[in-house]
Amino acid sequence: MNQYISTKSIRQVREVLSRGATPRELSLAIALSVPMGIVPVFGFTTPLATVIAMHWKLNVPLVLALLYLALPLQLLLFVPFLRMGELLFQLAPLPFSPSEIMSMLETTGWGLFQQIWVTNLAGIAVWLLVAIPLGALLYQISLLISRRFLSNSGEAI
Repeated sequence: MNQYISTKSIRQVREVLSRGATPRELSLAIALSVPMGIVPVFGFTTPLATVIAMHWKLNVPLVLALLYLALPLQLLLFVPFLRMGELLFQLAPLPFSPSEIMSMLETTGWGLFQQIWVTNLAGIAVWLLVAIPLGALLYQISLLISRRFLSNSGEAI
């Protein structure tokens, strides 16, 4: 019984995520979601991805599912993006330890928040340098795979 439920559940999720999608739409969803899912900013990617998916008439549940699947990568790459941004723009390293943060807050006050803002913008710039080619590569690979899958199975996704 459990195997039937899980097989049926998986099939239902697959149908919702891929309902009526062409290979191009699936590829665009992947190319949009994964790079956007690793942006070094928390909290705004879901509404932004939703608006973009609706504008491009993509499958919103698929886009959001892929976006959330990329979350571990976002967490893993957050600090490296910031550090690479500091190197690229020759910024002072942002402290990450609580004692350093408190010390900087006491000495510079709002300067800490300004440094966080500038470092985050530098991290976003590095993310753009990675995200654009990554999106293009994911689009091409997923388009090739989805076209091959459709031609082999004879059914619409």
